[in-house]
Amino acid sequence: MATNSRLASAIHIMTFVAYAGDEGTTSEAIAKSLQTNPVTVRKILKLLEAEQLVVLRQGRHGGVSLHHPASAITLGHIYKAVESENGLFAKRSQVHEGCVVACAMTRELGPIFDSANDAVEQALSTTSLAQLVPGRG
Repeated sequence: MATNSRLASAIHIMTFVAYAGDEGTTSEAIAKSLQTNPVTVRKILKLLEAEQLVVLRQGRHGGVSLHHPASAITLGHIYKAVESENGLFAKRSQVHEGCVVACAMTRELGPIFDSANDAVEQALSTTSLAQLVPGRG
């Protein structure tokens, strides 16, 4: 299975935007820093915008800037914006109802995964975005 780097990419994006300051930046500049396609950056930016972490401006003089000061944004906020509502750890959606092991996994893994997801969010919430910005944290 491939690892999920969406959270790392989102944190990189937010740090880049914070580093750009009040003038903001573009998805093309962010993509260059991430060494990825601007479309990938825009997809993540849309998730961040939906949680009111960034402001996106369309058009010729468009770009992206932070919606709140970097000191008010935690990595936990970013995590909530880009990960599924189930968090990093989620049970399988399809379960063979006639299999005792499959049913046990559904029943037993739920609370374990919920605790793990809560721990991840809590750990990420102790670090502000400002702490990651070079020369500003």
